[in-house]
Amino acid sequence: MVKGVKDGSSLDNSVPAHQTVRSVVKATQLLLLIADSDGIAVADLAREAGIPLATAYHLVNTLLAEGMLTRDSARRYRLGPKIATLSMAYSKIGPSERLLAAVRELAEETGETAYLSGWRDGEVVALATIEGTSAVRVGRIHSELRGNEHARASGKLMLAHLDPAALDAYIESHELARLTKATVRTEAALRKQLAEIRRRGYAVEEGEFTEGVGCVSAPVTEGATVYGCLTVSTPLDRFNAHRDELIDAVLAVGRSASSS
Repeated sequence: MVKGVKDGSSLDNSVPAHQTVRSVVKATQLLLLIADSDGIAVADLAREAGIPLATAYHLVNTLLAEGMLTRDSARRYRLGPKIATLSMAYSKIGPSERLLAAVRELAEETGETAYLSGWRDGEVVALATIEGTSAVRVGRIHSELRGNEHARASGKLMLAHLDPAALDAYIESHELARLTKATVRTEAALRKQLAEIRRRGYAVEEGEFTEGVGCVSAPVTEGATVYGCLTVSTPLDRFNAHRDELIDAVLAVGRSASSS
């Protein structure tokens, strides 16, 4: 499943404890544990959630019946198809002021065009953009920055953090179109890039999407989930001259925009 983009809302969602339903709280905890796993057994869920095994069985069976979970032949549970409905609905919410502030901070700190991206209807889309203050800057963002994830730093970053099944489905259903002479064209080369992105924690793209443009993207996370990314885009010669500073800036702002 392609995970939708959360908006990192700063609204106060606290509710008095006496107004909550304990079983719903526990079911939510189980969903989050399953989301952070690559399939998990009920016994492990019960242990990690600190609830009786019988309670865990009742909850996962209910979630399974409602289509919120799936179960494989090894009786390990994963998120189900109805989660995608919730994800897509949530993804329609615009970026929060906190995330918009992060884009502004990144543009001001680097002087380069900065933008926030996330999944929308199966594509990685630029959700908010602020142009840099440099005399020569990259302005081709907005609606043009969607799709062709294999050729974009932001797209590569988001692909790198898909679960394995979702990544396999994406690669199977998308052509690795050649946009420039530098564009990655083979599945093996793309998978190698994605593994390196997961290892080092950021994505770099040099002229793969647009000739003469370089980009670096860093994740925005909520807990262990990558739900968006921040990117700096700049003329390639300036990108190469200031690569380390740009990478450090994007990583730092990405960390500050993330929540635990």
